[in-house]
Amino acid sequence: MPKELLDPRKILTGKEGELYDEEGNFLAQVNTFQAQVNVTNTDYQPAGSALTVAVLTSYTVTLTFTETVINDADLLKAFVEKIRAGKQLEAAFQGKINGHDDTAGRQVFRACVPDGSIDLMNIQPGDILNRAWAWRCNEPPELQSLLGA
Repeated sequence: MPKELLDPRKILTGKEGELYDEEGNFLAQVNTFQAQVNVTNTDYQPAGSALTVAVLTSYTVTLTFTETVINDADLLKAFVEKIRAGKQLEAAFQGKINGHDDTAGRQVFRACVPDGSIDLMNIQPGDILNRAWAWRCNEPPELQSLLGA
C-alpha cells in the first residue's frame, strides 16, 4: 500500500502561532517568538561496554521574542521599574499554535525572568522599531494541549 503523500495545505506557518501574557491577553505586538529547551548531558561508559550513553544532568528553558514597539507602557515599564528597585521582573507567558483541524498546541511558561541582552532602544531609520526580549523560565514548560489531540 503506498504511503500517503504530505498535503501541503496542512502545513502550519508562523501565522498560526500566538503569544499571550499570564492573564491570557493576546500580545499582538509580538511578531516572532521561540521557546527552547537546552539539555546538558554527561557521558557515561559502563565497564565492558563500547557504547557511551548520555545521562541528563540539567536543562534550561528559554523564551525569546521580538516585540514591535507601539508603546512602552507594559513590559518595558515593568522591567525598568523592577531593575531600578534592584529587583527581578518575573512573568508568565502562553504560547499557542492553532491547527487546521480545530485543535491547538498550547504551552505555558511560568517564573520567567529577563536573561541576557534586552533591547531598550533599537533604532534604524526606515525600519519598524522592534525590541528583542530574552527570558529564562525557572519552571518546566507546561503542556496544556497538543495539536491533533
